[in-house]
Amino acid sequence: MYATPETVDQMLSNPDTMIEILTRYKEAQADNQRLHDENTIMQPKALFADAVSTSHSTILIGELAKLLRGNGVDIGQNRLFQWLRGNGYLIARKGTGFNSPTQRAMDMELFKVKETAIDHANGSVTISKTTKVTGKGQQYFINKFLNETTV
Repeated sequence: MYATPETVDQMLSNPDTMIEILTRYKEAQADNQRLHDENTIMQPKALFADAVSTSHSTILIGELAKLLRGNGVDIGQNRLFQWLRGNGYLIARKGTGFNSPTQRAMDMELFKVKETAIDHANGSVTISKTTKVTGKGQQYFINKFLNETTV
């Protein structure tokens, strides 16, 4: 802590000035400690978020549920699918598009769709579509769930 000669004179001539300055100093020290503690808590999450957001790999929605659970969110794969449909990220209408990303979610680059050709014994080929969460989507949903108190 540093005080100018004028401030020292004020502190010596008026004890209330000294009390006020020391009180502000004590509050600043407490704020610094609180910010340091918050930074210590947030640092691993920030490193994870940076790693995920720059990742070019995608994960299944069930794996996202496990990541969320690992970050303290009480949710599993089925409830996550239900939440994603209910909040407009996945198509809820039964049929070929069920559990596919909505246009809004695709525009936000939260999901990618992996298409796989399946050869059947009768010679027919069908296309299976699997919705996967991008690195950007992983970060988005982890932040969304951690910032919400209720799902």
